[in-house]
Amino acid sequence: EPGIIMLLDVNTTLPLMVRVSFRPQLRLYWPAGLQIGNLEWDRDARVYYLTEESRSFVGIIGSPLAQDISVQPYQEEPRDVPAEFIIEARPEQLRTSFIPIVIAAGIDTGPKPVPPPGVARPHVARQSAKQTYDRLLSSADKLYRQNVAYYRNLQRETVSVETPDERFNRAFAWAKVGVDKGFATNPTLGTGLLAGFRTSGNSERPGFAWFFGRDALWTALALTSYGDFTGTRTALDFLCKFQRKDGKIPHEISQSAALIPWFTEYEYPWASADATPLYVIVHADYWRASGDTEYLRANWDAIKGAYRFTLASDTDGNGLVENTKFGHGWVEGGALYPPHEEIYMQGVWIEACTSLAELAEVMNDPQLAAEARAQAERTRTATEATYWLADRGFYAFATQRPHAKPATAEPGPNLTRRQTRLNELQNAQLIDEDTALPAVPLWWHTLNGERAQAQINHLGSGQIATDWGARIISNQSRLYDPLSYHYGSVWPLFTGWASMGAYSYGRPHTGHQALMANALLTYTGALGYITELLSGDFNAAFGRSSHHQVWSEAMVISPTLRGMLGLAMTEGGGTLRFAPQLPADWDQVNVRGVAVGNAQYDFALARAEGRETLTIARRASNEGSSRSKLSAAASSAASATRLVIAPAFPLDAQVRAVTVNGRVAKFDITREGDVQRAAVRIEDAVSAAQIVFTFDEGTDVYVEPEPLVVGAASQGLRIIRVQPDAQTLRLTLEGLGRRQYTLGVRTPHRLSEVSGAQVKSTGAGRQQLLVSFDGAPDTYVRREFAIPLQRTGRRQKAAGVNTAADKI
Repeated sequence: EPGIIMLLDVNTTLPLMVRVSFRPQLRLYWPAGLQIGNLEWDRDARVYYLTEESRSFVGIIGSPLAQDISVQPYQEEPRDVPAEFIIEARPEQLRTSFIPIVIAAGIDTGPKPVPPPGVARPHVARQSAKQTYDRLLSSADKLYRQNVAYYRNLQRETVSVETPDERFNRAFAWAKVGVDKGFATNPTLGTGLLAGFRTSGNSERPGFAWFFGRDALWTALALTSYGDFTGTRTALDFLCKFQRKDGKIPHEISQSAALIPWFTEYEYPWASADATPLYVIVHADYWRASGDTEYLRANWDAIKGAYRFTLASDTDGNGLVENTKFGHGWVEGGALYPPHEEIYMQGVWIEACTSLAELAEVMNDPQLAAEARAQAERTRTATEATYWLADRGFYAFATQRPHAKPATAEPGPNLTRRQTRLNELQNAQLIDEDTALPAVPLWWHTLNGERAQAQINHLGSGQIATDWGARIISNQSRLYDPLSYHYGSVWPLFTGWASMGAYSYGRPHTGHQALMANALLTYTGALGYITELLSGDFNAAFGRSSHHQVWSEAMVISPTLRGMLGLAMTEGGGTLRFAPQLPADWDQVNVRGVAVGNAQYDFALARAEGRETLTIARRASNEGSSRSKLSAAASSAASATRLVIAPAFPLDAQVRAVTVNGRVAKFDITREGDVQRAAVRIEDAVSAAQIVFTFDEGTDVYVEPEPLVVGAASQGLRIIRVQPDAQTLRLTLEGLGRRQYTLGVRTPHRLSEVSGAQVKSTGAGRQQLLVSFDGAPDTYVRREFAIPLQRTGRRQKAAGVNTAADKI
């Protein structure tokens, strides 16, 4: 329904007067115009009509008890005064009833011939608006109950997560609500995902409440991961409808696009290049989880078209896709603009090629599959050769072409410093800035392993990471401006990328700190809404920030499910992988409703000393969930036939045995980053299984995330590396100078004190490290600690069980 119902819940002893005030501005969405509006009070209906001369668009607002008190000027005069009505209510009414305020709209874009003299001209849009108003008002109770049921079903039908951190659990549940609220139906365009919302003020742009390609596609990765297959298809179908003939996917589509020559006379719909390869990625991601081959077949030409468009953007044949002439990558303005070949685009393109190759195999096109795989490797090689800065330990931001004219620093702090740096970059071929954007190729594990570890050191440091998220650029850069949109601000989107990149390479401490930064932003504004961007220096949202940015909420979901829990569906729903990297102080986690193929799976993990138990249950089918149903044309897909269980353990732990339903199972040990994994494969997945890992305890650390304080500067401890062996716990940490931090330690050993690190016992065999940092109090300082470990006899070994090496 094109309308809003506001229900005021009032408890009062005396009669109460509610005063409602609004500015009557009936406008078409940017950039379409509209004729001068008019305001009319209907005394009998107790509503205002907002109309315009063409009679095509009408708004209506009112309440059954409303009394007009407005004093509006005549039509010829400016109307920059609010319209007002009052509602007088008695206490006995309010004890059993809400006060309703209803807003509705009517549209009539058809032909409107002028009637003969003496015949009244019908006002179809006005009649439609009033009918909608009446229908909403009379159905308020029913609609309220439907809304309650809808969001209960959202939680019930999609993945739920229960951990020892209730703040986190609530944030995850609310993030799903925020993402789901991104869906909107435009009667002239269809249903798709919007980017975000804020108040419009005097403009025709309420935040980013129109359709964006890349926003929808980054968000769709979260939809698929929590089991909303229907939502993912809706997002893809909308974008496919407007795909350009050459394969390009739109960057943005205004709500008024059908009323103006949006796609042919405006630059905005085709401004970016990244939505096009992301379209390929999301299609493949959906197929891996669902096995919906019929949907793949129906969209195969569109997918290939998107691949071909981006492939053609490597005009010089160097293996790197270009932004120049094809659309911006991530950065679309400011000090880092215009790049020629962004590393962000290379990461997206490598994964798009890998995805296309997999889909081509499904579609029986081995030649295309081989071509796409070769393109992925070609770009991967070129990326390593072009962007890696060996002497600085990170990947550069982008290549660039010489500027036609000198770049001018935008107004703001440190103007001279920023201008000097821009002058240095004037003729540079490489923009060698330390940014968060390499996190995107890290997400899909496309970068060299050793180099990736060094890059994650930068992503987790206080130069990029704040308590409330990741800056786009290091605060040590001479281009850095904490108030800029694209060269200093913090975006929850970047934070999600950083979290995923860290988890992908076995760096759970960096991953978890970034994930919690996003999760805790849930409690800054309205529940379920996470803002678009914040200052790089203080935990404060920009004045221009959309308070409800949909991909910000998505970046709580994806890093949780794909990163921390390591959930991955592959082979068209044939294989389900669960590879959690949990914080050291979490002893249990329950994950329910993981959708794969035509089934849903529940996981319950419990940790005790020397033992980790995972119970898996498969539900008969997901037919009870409207969200995880496959496309209408899809034949029934099977549930996963193979399970891969690969939990992470500290580097010094020793896995002794794994059993599956009581039987000894073979397992493989792999090491990456700061963890080792013990992976066991269950080839013939049954409806229920219990997997038990028996091991000698290792050593790990954790820090309790503090609640975010609005306006505060970053002050939390940064855990960069945790590398224990049999004798020593090696830590790389960052903290503010002249500060001491408390670090929890989970270990079977007794810790020894070293300079800057005191040991504190907390009882029950638990210990803490009190670590101190020298230096300026407003600057992050990096320290490396080597803490000797003394054996205490607590280290357990399962009796009568061979070592891991004997079992591999």
